[in-house]
Amino acid sequence: MFDQANTMEATAALLREMNLGAAGQMLDEDDYDDEIDEDAEDDDLGAGVAVAAADDDDRGRSSSIDINGDQIGNEARKQQEQPIGMGQDMPTGEQKEGEGESEDLAGLKDKELASSYDLITGLLRAGDWPEKSYNVKRCTGLEVRQALLLWCRDAIYIIDGFEQTDGEGLEGKINRLEKANTTYYINLRQDDVVTMEPSEGGANGEVAQRQYQPMEDRLESDEAKAKQKAEGGAASEEITYQHRSQRVAFTDLYSVYRRRYQLQHIALEFYDVHRNGTLIAFSTNAEREEVLTKVLSSPLPNSIFSSSILGGSTSINYKKFMSNLRQKITSQWVQGRMTNFDFIMHLNSFAGRTYNDLTQYPVFPWVLADYDSEEIDLNDPSVYRDFSKPMGGQGAERAAQFQERYEALESNYMNEDEPPPFHYGTHYSCAAYVLYYLMRLEPFSRLALSLQGGRFDVADRLFHNIGGSWKSASTENLQDVRELIPEFFYLPEFLVNNNNFDFGTTQTGKTVHHVTLPKWAKGDPRRFIRINRQALESEYVSKNLHRWADLIFGFKQRGREAVAALNTFVHVTYEGTVDLDAIEDPIQRESIIAQIQNFGQTPSRLERKPFPARNVVSAVKEKSIDFNALASLAALTPPFCVVGAPHRVYLRGTMLDTCRVGMIGQMDSSVGDMCLVKGQLVGVGRKCALILPSKKYYRYGGPNNGVSVHVAMTSARHREVNRVLSIHDGMHRAPVNVAKPSLNGLWLVTGCVDSTVRVWRYDGQNVQLRATLCGHEGGKVTCVDVSTTFGTIVTGGADGNVLVWDLRTLTFLRKLRHTNVTAASEDLGSSAISVSVNHKNGNILTLVGSTLSLFDINGNQVATLEEDFEFELHNRPSCAIATDCPEWMENGIVAVTGHVNGDVRLWGLDYENKVLVPRHQLPDKVHSCPITALRVSGDRQDTLLVGDKSGKMSVCKTLQLDALNQQELALVLHELRTIKSSGGYRNVVPDKERAIMAEGAY
Repeated sequence: MFDQANTMEATAALLREMNLGAAGQMLDEDDYDDEIDEDAEDDDLGAGVAVAAADDDDRGRSSSIDINGDQIGNEARKQQEQPIGMGQDMPTGEQKEGEGESEDLAGLKDKELASSYDLITGLLRAGDWPEKSYNVKRCTGLEVRQALLLWCRDAIYIIDGFEQTDGEGLEGKINRLEKANTTYYINLRQDDVVTMEPSEGGANGEVAQRQYQPMEDRLESDEAKAKQKAEGGAASEEITYQHRSQRVAFTDLYSVYRRRYQLQHIALEFYDVHRNGTLIAFSTNAEREEVLTKVLSSPLPNSIFSSSILGGSTSINYKKFMSNLRQKITSQWVQGRMTNFDFIMHLNSFAGRTYNDLTQYPVFPWVLADYDSEEIDLNDPSVYRDFSKPMGGQGAERAAQFQERYEALESNYMNEDEPPPFHYGTHYSCAAYVLYYLMRLEPFSRLALSLQGGRFDVADRLFHNIGGSWKSASTENLQDVRELIPEFFYLPEFLVNNNNFDFGTTQTGKTVHHVTLPKWAKGDPRRFIRINRQALESEYVSKNLHRWADLIFGFKQRGREAVAALNTFVHVTYEGTVDLDAIEDPIQRESIIAQIQNFGQTPSRLERKPFPARNVVSAVKEKSIDFNALASLAALTPPFCVVGAPHRVYLRGTMLDTCRVGMIGQMDSSVGDMCLVKGQLVGVGRKCALILPSKKYYRYGGPNNGVSVHVAMTSARHREVNRVLSIHDGMHRAPVNVAKPSLNGLWLVTGCVDSTVRVWRYDGQNVQLRATLCGHEGGKVTCVDVSTTFGTIVTGGADGNVLVWDLRTLTFLRKLRHTNVTAASEDLGSSAISVSVNHKNGNILTLVGSTLSLFDINGNQVATLEEDFEFELHNRPSCAIATDCPEWMENGIVAVTGHVNGDVRLWGLDYENKVLVPRHQLPDKVHSCPITALRVSGDRQDTLLVGDKSGKMSVCKTLQLDALNQQELALVLHELRTIKSSGGYRNVVPDKERAIMAEGAY
């Protein structure tokens, strides 16, 4: 039956030739558990970091991707906009012959000075001095650079390109290391030649256009390449040495985790408050533990460990802390207070997976099994994969072949010195698979070139069809059992070839360009990502996800349970089976490392018993609503939607107050900012901005061209409201027109009337200038927002321009292109009135004139008002704010606007037509003058704070089902049953929502 025995035998024979026998009997579960119990417990790694970057979604990690590979990922990524041109230098792990052979005198002098610490002290901040140094490796993707870790009193430094030899501590010799560079010549598609090819992802099978120029028309001659290389020689020499210095202050450290490197417990991963991750590998486990102990003994006020310190603990027990954190995370997920995406990201992080190492990239499951239908019903269990089986067990025929393979190897297994039997000679996650999926994005395209010897793989083997990849991994290919990566649930950009790489043509004549989507995606990558994420969060997946976790992270990962579940892999992929330190032969050691890199690495096992199932509840009973289930449904209800009936949006006023704080010297009574503290509404004047964590506020706009810090709310330390705590003069050369603190209070961004933007770091007493940003030409800065989650600053000016900046590098990113500024906005001068960042997915809401628009983190316009939608002059918007609604929650409120006549409107997003639609208008006319301030509050964003020009403030909260009468409840119950029978909330028609909004009530 097993007709590919030759391939199986070749894999086993290769392992024998390399002498990769088992370090111990892997399948003796009880013995193995006892042996690794302590190590496994120690490797319980924290998780909150990865989630914040993706749905953080979602992780969804969205951060800048450095062209040199210095930053691979966190929550949602910002797409690299510039493609790699012909002959552009792309640094990798090889040194081109002839590069860097000649140096000028200054370079020679640098080499002479390389024997002392004077060479690197210039890279340190004033006041920092190294107390101890360690030779480490900085790991970024597949690239590894030798570096020094310097321990200072208040921070650590990781400085690339140096190595300490001939001595210990600060007495050693410091050597500079050359940075290897390689240039790749690649082919790019051009936009002037159009070929036609069928689009499987198009609706109704229509034909889609593809831009393509034949490869041979763009190949450069060898002479031209040689000339280009000669002309670029000087530039290559200039980057022969590259020393990246990274400072991580203990006050900026968010978390530190134990990690593995090449299956050895010798690595640490540091995350700062921006969720920037840095993975470093030490020479030994002892050095790793020494640094970890010193870090945990340092003051870490903004870290996940601060709660333990505040609780009275003098030291942090890492193992106990992570064990408690993992139990807490699991409990939250079981109770329905965490999304499935977040839970999987936490499991990955606990098990040592990280975005910074492609050989240990986070692993996610294939969720759907239907990629052929025109439409998809997420309430139908048949559209999902079997979560109780690994990918190798999805198809019965192929599963029988894998079982036959295992039995054949088992029959030939003679002693413990031979490789143990296995089902799969490949793995579900490895660096090659990650690059297979992400090859259209930088820096992954460069890494894919490096892995393939300088050119992309043949077109037939590239990722070009999602349905085809599913069939290969689930039923068709004996060498393919790969799972997915997190980007399938939050990053549509990886499906689009925006860099115009020429990937060639398949044997069937298909041009490989953008990824072909399932028919139900209607040719829209965003729709595919959105539906895939909705499937991940569906009721069926919630009920069965723990079965998949058992296979990847739990008791079915190895041992007898793994054999029974058809879930065993080559033994070198498992933790604890190979001891590299015990191998003296350098050739054998390198070959084993290569096998570890190529075969993939199995995550650390987290549980030796089944994962608990998630409690899945529904608000709908047979003839009534289950009010006891509402508490479990609240956490995952979209912003401002009614718990238990998320298709409904309705707010009611609960509190009224008048703003009295920060009003001294103000010409009118306008409210500038508000917050809700333990049920108390706190508001400040128009030229004020609240520092939420410390209950203080900034006051700006005065003749001192700076800001002052005041008490916003009384406390045990500060008993007088409005008391001046500090004054900071001369922060700009002209008055400050707008100021915005970050949510964590650590950053302050100020905009001046002279068009400059300045970024400050606030430590509770002093403000330190970090950068001056210039881009708004000749007009004052009118609005600002900042997100530390995504490392993004957004500024708007009187010139109507909205600019996006990178908070991490303090550099310009892009200008947002508004394609639909209305005539009314043009008449008003198109000044930018409001900018606001969604802290869940990085989307940016802008209000320019009277035009409301929504952009994604990469600057693409996601939605705007309908073409025929225009505000009247008397009700035009006066301010706007974004909510933290994730994209997959299609019924959620994405924006709130306040208007000059006192109206407050809540907006949803029609993803099909890419327009913002009004979902609700506050029914009680509390405000009758221009709205000047809005804030979304509450753990699940169900509370809206509103302030107007007269100083009046109000609190509005989402209606609860238990506040309805029987007639209203009967109507809601009927709607819920109708929605469920029609395929879920995703099919709610926006026109119906407009009607609901017009009714103003149930």
